[in-house]
Amino acid sequence: MKTTKQIAIGVLIAASLLTSPALFAQPGFGPGRPGMMGRMGPPLLEQLQLSGDQRTQIEAIFAGGRDAIHPLAQQLREKRAALGEAARALPFDETLVRSLAQQAGDLQAEMTVSRVQIANQLRGVLTEDQRTRLSQLRAERLQQFKEWRRQHMARPDQQQS
Repeated sequence: MKTTKQIAIGVLIAASLLTSPALFAQPGFGPGRPGMMGRMGPPLLEQLQLSGDQRTQIEAIFAGGRDAIHPLAQQLREKRAALGEAARALPFDETLVRSLAQQAGDLQAEMTVSRVQIANQLRGVLTEDQRTRLSQLRAERLQQFKEWRRQHMARPDQQQS
């Protein structure tokens, strides 16, 4: 049972990473925080040749998504902070830690569902050709990420010159 729960949480986290609106960020879209993904090339949606109507619809989708995800993210930060405090508290209160961890997991699941809904709404605005191109671009970005991780996260004894 515990293993199934751990697998489910892992799948939810992976899904949230793969469907994050930040992967689609461009001016006017999503949170657009610069980071490793931002340094990998132009934002994905910029490369899809969106019409003006599509841009307007996608902006509305991201605005609604921010409104849905922001309070969840704030609650998750608060739960994680409380969890950190509970983990450091003496004496250790396993019941409290379990409760806070479950609540944080539930919030993460809600955020994942919201992100997947946003991604599905976004794909609904795209043409079939744009969806195909988006899938190709995401596969390329994933490969770039794996290569970056291999180069930057390998232990010194595993790095190749």
